[in-house]
Amino acid sequence: MPLSQVPAGTRVSITSLPSHPGLQRRLQSMGVRPGAEVEVLRRGKPGGILHLASGLLEFMLRHEHAAEMDVHSIASD
Repeated sequence: MPLSQVPAGTRVSITSLPSHPGLQRRLQSMGVRPGAEVEVLRRGKPGGILHLASGLLEFMLRHEHAAEMDVHSIASD
């Protein structure tokens, strides 16, 4: 499923990154790469920005970039 469709409060594992090479490098430099766990903290208005967390890192990602990222859900503890 695309990251853009994940509800707030859900943890997922990244399976693919967006196609834009510059954005791929930026995400990878922050440790966000296939296999990394990410939590959707908040969602902006429909089509807006997603507030995400990966470990201690919090960052924002545009909806159109999140739509290019495939993820799978992680079973909650």
